[in-house]
Amino acid sequence: MAIITIARERGAHGRQVARALADRLGAHFIDRDIVESRLETLGIKQKKREAFDERKPGFFASLTNAVEEYVTCLKLVLFDEARDANCVVLGRGGQMLFREVPGHLSVRLIAPAELRGERVAETEHLDLAQARQVVSKVDHNRAGFNSFFFDCDWANPLDYDMVFNTRRLSVDAVVGWLADMARSIPEKELADGREMLANLARAQKVERHLLHVQKLPVFFLKVTCDGDKATLTGIAHSADVIEQARRAAFIDGIQTVNCKIEIGLHGHYEGRI
Repeated sequence: MAIITIARERGAHGRQVARALADRLGAHFIDRDIVESRLETLGIKQKKREAFDERKPGFFASLTNAVEEYVTCLKLVLFDEARDANCVVLGRGGQMLFREVPGHLSVRLIAPAELRGERVAETEHLDLAQARQVVSKVDHNRAGFNSFFFDCDWANPLDYDMVFNTRRLSVDAVVGWLADMARSIPEKELADGREMLANLARAQKVERHLLHVQKLPVFFLKVTCDGDKATLTGIAHSADVIEQARRAAFIDGIQTVNCKIEIGLHGHYEGRI
């Protein structure tokens, strides 16, 4: 059907719309529970997940390699879970991660802050002042998460295909429009999206394996895949590390490795293997 990513202000009915849309389309619903479960299997412990999930990391956490490991694994999980190109992704920077993938629709849900506070107060049994604080804090965290991890303005309407104000629009109305749009996407576009997602997921697996399993000191590592071929770029301090990276990249069906990692120190390249 499509890959539909939904960004949402707190209290704008984001989860309700995403869940109902996935049910209507028979699509895979990718939310926090799915992401948390997959990240756990990849070794991202609960403390790290809580520190990074839809929030800007604290100052000291942002200086560690835990940030790099988290975003590598987050990309791997989302690309892998979305491989069938029939899914609804709730939050987690999906509008940026999937923006170049064919068959992707990016959506943002908004509503006036006063109304969102009233909704949260009702659903979570809070007084209105507490609910307004929750709305403000969650929105601030989500904006910080997108800015830190994806260098984007979470509220920028140009990063979305559609923005819905749920002040008057019902959940059913929004779901109906989105379902119609998803069903109108050509199969060729969806097929291209599935191919790209397979390559993106495989590239993240290789990158994670080199950096966080083998723990090779390759800086600015970038992995791209085209079927069973992987291309590696980055900087290492020795030819031995480069060769280790080349050999370690033969995972997940990779048959050919084009290693373009360069030898360098403090940004000065000394040669290429």
